[in-house]
Amino acid sequence: MMRRLFSIFIVFVLCMLFAIPISAANTNAPTRVIHVVYDDSGSMYAGQDTWSKAKYSMEVFAAMLGETDRMNVYFMSDYQSGTTANARITLDGKDGSNANVSKIHGETTRAGDTPFDSVVKAYSDLNKVSADEKWLVVLTDGAFEDGALAKNEIDQFFSQKPDDIQVIFLGIGPDAAGITDKPSHGIHNVEAKTSSQILNRITDICTRVFNSNKLDVNVDKGSFSFDVPMSELIVFAQGANVSIGGIEGKDGSSARSAKELVEVKYSECDAINFDSMPDTGLLGKIATFRDDFPADEYVAEVTGAETLEIYYKPNIEVAAYLKDSDGHDVSDTSNLEAGEYTVSFGFVKAGTNEAVPYSTLLGDVSYEAFVTNNGVRDDKSYSSGDTLTLTEGTVEIDVTAYYLDYNSVSTNLTFNIFNNKSIGFQVIDNPTYVVDSDGFKEEEYIRIEAKIDGEKLTREQWDVMDIPRMHIDTSKKDFKLGEPTVEKTEEIGIFRVKPNLPNGKPTTGTYSDCPYTFTLEQKVNDETWSGEMASSLQMQDMRSWWERNYDLFIKLIVLAIIVLFLAGYLPWFKNYLPRSLKNRPLIRCVPDELGVDPQTLSGRVEKSLMSTIIPYVSQTAKIRYVPMGVAGFPKMEVRALRGRRMMRLTNINSFARKDNITFDGETIDKESKRFDISAGVTIVATRPGWRYTCNPNQE
Repeated sequence: MMRRLFSIFIVFVLCMLFAIPISAANTNAPTRVIHVVYDDSGSMYAGQDTWSKAKYSMEVFAAMLGETDRMNVYFMSDYQSGTTANARITLDGKDGSNANVSKIHGETTRAGDTPFDSVVKAYSDLNKVSADEKWLVVLTDGAFEDGALAKNEIDQFFSQKPDDIQVIFLGIGPDAAGITDKPSHGIHNVEAKTSSQILNRITDICTRVFNSNKLDVNVDKGSFSFDVPMSELIVFAQGANVSIGGIEGKDGSSARSAKELVEVKYSECDAINFDSMPDTGLLGKIATFRDDFPADEYVAEVTGAETLEIYYKPNIEVAAYLKDSDGHDVSDTSNLEAGEYTVSFGFVKAGTNEAVPYSTLLGDVSYEAFVTNNGVRDDKSYSSGDTLTLTEGTVEIDVTAYYLDYNSVSTNLTFNIFNNKSIGFQVIDNPTYVVDSDGFKEEEYIRIEAKIDGEKLTREQWDVMDIPRMHIDTSKKDFKLGEPTVEKTEEIGIFRVKPNLPNGKPTTGTYSDCPYTFTLEQKVNDETWSGEMASSLQMQDMRSWWERNYDLFIKLIVLAIIVLFLAGYLPWFKNYLPRSLKNRPLIRCVPDELGVDPQTLSGRVEKSLMSTIIPYVSQTAKIRYVPMGVAGFPKMEVRALRGRRMMRLTNINSFARKDNITFDGETIDKESKRFDISAGVTIVATRPGWRYTCNPNQE
């Protein structure tokens, strides 16, 4: 039964050793100090091999030390007369596992009583130590001071411990002392009173508090799996002929032990005042594998094992995520604008941004973060979903994720927070500009003061501030202004502004007060500086009416010219050809000879472009009244007459005494000086074999 008890105790020890914080922000392993109070009282040796199992467990302790760990072992027999003795054995992880195991293995003792001063001494020394983690482990199978020390007195002693010390009290057997279990205060009690209770009690405590660092393993096949990335796997196999090879991945990859293989076994070095026999069945080996183990299925190459345990350290870091006030994920955290952000946390694979989903191998997970803004630490602890208010300057967020109760990863995030600046302007000198014939009568300046967020500018801010833009709105004015001059002065925050006249001279129009805007928008690193002011430029025009309005006379002349020009297109001043005059008038072609079919063809009216576009000029045109290609018939040249109903034949001489051309049945006499026709005139032209009849108002 006792052998079974100590095998389970070894599991407990391994679990405790894994219960250390991991810093994601620091690649150095944390320092850890373990003070073990070792019961070497007579009851451990008298007629039984309890001492052998305890010593075997201590060898396991020694084998598991990391390079930054230190263990001090306090033998109870050294404190029969007070607390002057120092720890009998000091183990340093950097000395190597085999050297540390050898120290435990070869140690002999003189069995004594169970003095509580051993606990007092170990606790006192531990309290003086500076380390990342401090553990006090008490191992006993009896009552302290032969039962004279009550349980409540032991509880009172441990109730005063600081928060940085964790106490584990392991009582073995029915007569073991015990303490009150207070996990929230870092005090843990494990009791195994009877053989029927040992396995259940130890398994329950280890599963609930410690054994959540242990993987489920198929002992026969050595197979196991995990769904989070791992950085370290420790294989602890027990058996007389046990052998540990490597760890083979599902993909065939193999990782050998990163440390030397450590052998732990029973010791024959017992108490010199007892003749005790060891438990020769206590044989085991421990191998530590450090690698980048992705989530997958694996097989431990172990043979001859009666028991097989595999413990793990997740290869994870904590990550923080921010959402802005609009609910958008913040992807670039190099520089952030001041404001409110929602923070959330999660795990990522160490050294990457690869998210690690939640797994039962991580146990209950919680997060906390503390914010330091410009050197001032906020006492509030932030959790996922909380809102952070980040102000301008340097912000540090210290994030810690807790998992498997005793494990944690931490990181420090530093942000540069910027705040967009609101620039305010105020006119402090606003002179009235007097305009005379030569320009502004006096050279005066408007003085405008700039402030940032209502505060006066510093020299550094003034040096980087750009020149604002001044826009004077003359859109509703009858005068013009040039681009104003805006300059910095030697006085911090003061601009001087001077309006300018085009080419230095005033234009026509009456100068009067005019609105303007004074605007600045610039980037200073990641910040945007912006502001705008609306004000009025004060002006007074002292010129004569003629100087201000001489352009009015010119405008009137130009207007009159335009009116006269346009009037030349009105029907009262310009004669247009009749509207009924067709561009392609109809020509009826009738043959003299029987058996030849008559034809219907088109003539052509060619209007003169120049007479059309020049005002006051009567519109003219040429009319072809016979088919194209018919020779001997001159084109009619006509000019429009007033009223748009009649037109005058201007080449009348070309038709005089031509008997073969008639207009409404009449020929034109040679003595005729003018001949007026309408668009409806019937023009008949004859030649041998054909008669052509054209009406210009028909198509």
